Amino acid sequence: MTELPHFDIVCIGDYFFDLIYTGLPEFPVLGREIHSQDVTSTGGAMFITTTSLRRLGVRVGWPAIFGNDSYSHFVKELAQQEGIDLSLVKEIPCPYRRITTSLPLNGERAYVTYVDQEPEERDTHRLASLGRCTFDHLHIGGLQTIEQIPDLLKIAKARGATTSTDCQDVPHLYRSHCEWREIFHYVDIFMPNMREAMMVTHQENAIDAVQHLLEWVKIVVVKDGANGAWVGFDGQVIHAPAFRTGSVVDTTGAGDCFNAGFLYGYLIEKAPLERCLRYGNICGGLSVTGVGGATHAPSQQQLLTHLAHYGD
Repeated sequence: MTELPHFDIVCIGDYFFDLIYTGLPEFPVLGREIHSQDVTSTGGAMFITTTSLRRLGVRVGWPAIFGNDSYSHFVKELAQQEGIDLSLVKEIPCPYRRITTSLPLNGERAYVTYVDQEPEERDTHRLASLGRCTFDHLHIGGLQTIEQIPDLLKIAKARGATTSTDCQDVPHLYRSHCEWREIFHYVDIFMPNMREAMMVTHQENAIDAVQHLLEWVKIVVVKDGANGAWVGFDGQVIHAPAFRTGSVVDTTGAGDCFNAGFLYGYLIEKAPLERCLRYGNICGGLSVTGVGGATHAPSQQQLLTHLAHYGD
């Protein structure tokens, strides 16, 4: 009988092909053409988190779906170059284009995105992939497919795994009523950014938002950009300042890179949560110094070296 592959973490989320224009003199307006100083093609979305985890030495599984289009092929090849285990991947005989054009300017960015229709087998593939491996943790990159999330989380909890999910800018944030308590029933760690945390809780400051989320989730991690990040657990709320790395080049995917750093500390080192928070800030801080979320994601040794100088 063939032994199932084992992963420290399985990451649920789609790939994106990111096209990033940098060095814009101003923001585009209708009827005018401007020229950027550079353009970069790279992988986005869950590619960023899986790549960042892999560079930290984490055994990561990614049940992504790739089509037969050039964008799918490009990101899959990048993942192979990073040494990501793609044994859970499904390839389909049709285009599955997921493209985002990013326009970063003055520390912010705007996006234009195109995605092909989701393949019918996506949800069944994700569920089936959890039966084709063993794992210690399940991370869901966002709440876009919110109807399927409880099924994935139930499988993980039944297997004795811990769970986490990011939020992302999903339609549920804009609903006046949403059963968040039910959605988070099987989530151990919720990892939104500050804007998302305040929208979910209807609170107006960081501490109140974190404390409110702790009524639903065991551990709350809130990414607060240049203000650092917050972690809540056992009624406590701890803040860690941002890791200063110099000039901000591109903030695309910094939150996904942060997630990898935090989860590395939590899963691999079993580190105190404040240290996990600093790991996240280091990974997110390094991410913004290059173009593309995973371009400057650190190795394990680089992470530990930067930790020794955190706050200098």
